Amino acid sequence: MGAQTVDAFVNKMKEKLGAEECVSFPSVGESVDALFEAFQLGPRDCVYVSALAPCRTIRAILARGAVPMLCDVTPDSLTIDHRALEAAVRHTLESENLYPRAVMADHFCGMPFAVKPLKAVCDRVGLVFIENCGEWFGGTSDGVLCGTSGDYALFSVGGSSVFGTGGSGALAVSFGDSPLAEGLICCDGEEIGGIDPIYGDALLVALDRTDDVLAQSRAAAAAIDNALAGSDFWLQRAVNSRQKSSFGGLAVIAQSEEHAGRAIAFLREAGLGAYVSALHVHRRACFPKHCKGFQVIENASALAPRAFRLDIFGALHAGVKNALLQGVGQMANDIRE
Repeated sequence: MGAQTVDAFVNKMKEKLGAEECVSFPSVGESVDALFEAFQLGPRDCVYVSALAPCRTIRAILARGAVPMLCDVTPDSLTIDHRALEAAVRHTLESENLYPRAVMADHFCGMPFAVKPLKAVCDRVGLVFIENCGEWFGGTSDGVLCGTSGDYALFSVGGSSVFGTGGSGALAVSFGDSPLAEGLICCDGEEIGGIDPIYGDALLVALDRTDDVLAQSRAAAAAIDNALAGSDFWLQRAVNSRQKSSFGGLAVIAQSEEHAGRAIAFLREAGLGAYVSALHVHRRACFPKHCKGFQVIENASALAPRAFRLDIFGALHAGVKNALLQGVGQMANDIRE
């Protein structure tokens, strides 16, 4: 029965997104691997990603022998900057050994990037456009649901997603003609499974209450924004008013790296360690010596060490939203630069 309800959930998501295909995976990492395998990413192919992209995305690109090209982020939204993408593509085209192939852009911490200008670059150059919605289903950009503007999209259904089943899992969707269904194997050639059937019933229930969870998360985000008013911390902001975050997570920016470290320690000591984490920064040491894709990042490397992530969906599903709001308020009052 569980497998049937997972299938029902996948079909409902396919209909909601208007996708041609929707396939489930046991984890986000495996969905990324399968997606790159599906359109036969290979050596000399460049994949452009945000400077704050998840490590699993970088590993999946390198596993195919391809080149990850890091693009800068905007300092307000921390999402990929279309101007940085355009500059990176020009850099690639100047090389005789690299081929621009795809961009995987993250709606970082639920903050949608400006889809229209990024898509315009992809259309002009002929890049495969992948929206990585990660855990943040429900945001919009220019009035369009995140995850529905590209050639492919990825969604998480794990414990910190809007669905909050307590398990793990992911969806990969495609729009238009796609090789997705024919290429569902890992980089090591093994078959990939889907979402654990034990979560099928919970996913169907969660899908029906996503609007309620999104409303609660946006209210919590507004409360956190109020708590930070007048403090030395502030939230990431949309590039324009046409972007609406799902607020599954929040990126909080501090005055300095030391300042952010003190805030993270404060929240962990308050028993909220499961809902706060530092942002990972990709540096040269993260890449093999032969990797040609590392670019010197300015905004990303400057901002990321002094920013940290709050897991709103996780706190909501665990019933500790009020504790998180109270902890953030105390942090804002007690920690000064």
